[in-house]
Amino acid sequence: MTSGESQNTKGQGGLIRAALFGLCPRCDARTLWDAPAAFAPVCRSCELAFAAFEPRGRGLYFVLLPLTFVLIGGSLKLDEALRPPLWLLMGLIVVVVPGTIVGTLRLLKAALLLARLRAAGVVA
Repeated sequence: MTSGESQNTKGQGGLIRAALFGLCPRCDARTLWDAPAAFAPVCRSCELAFAAFEPRGRGLYFVLLPLTFVLIGGSLKLDEALRPPLWLLMGLIVVVVPGTIVGTLRLLKAALLLARLRAAGVVA
């Protein structure tokens, strides 16, 4: 293996790469996400079972609930400051809120998955 090849594989399994691009922590294939914020059951390349390590339960609510309050407060402040037409404000909210929630869910779920995989010794 040359030093160039080791540099390509050194960053595998990163949190941002897993959250944004859906890269498998083990083989670096784009197989992590099955839906916008739902893991695929297994990696189609290396057969790593994501479902066994998927974060479940109500733990993510402690992040999503305050984030929802921040988004509501931000939309109220935007309305107060700029007074945009209602259709423009609603269109902005329909785009920004789901994008922020899904992006946050992907980041949190990828972080928890990577932590669980590293604790189990599945990935380095």
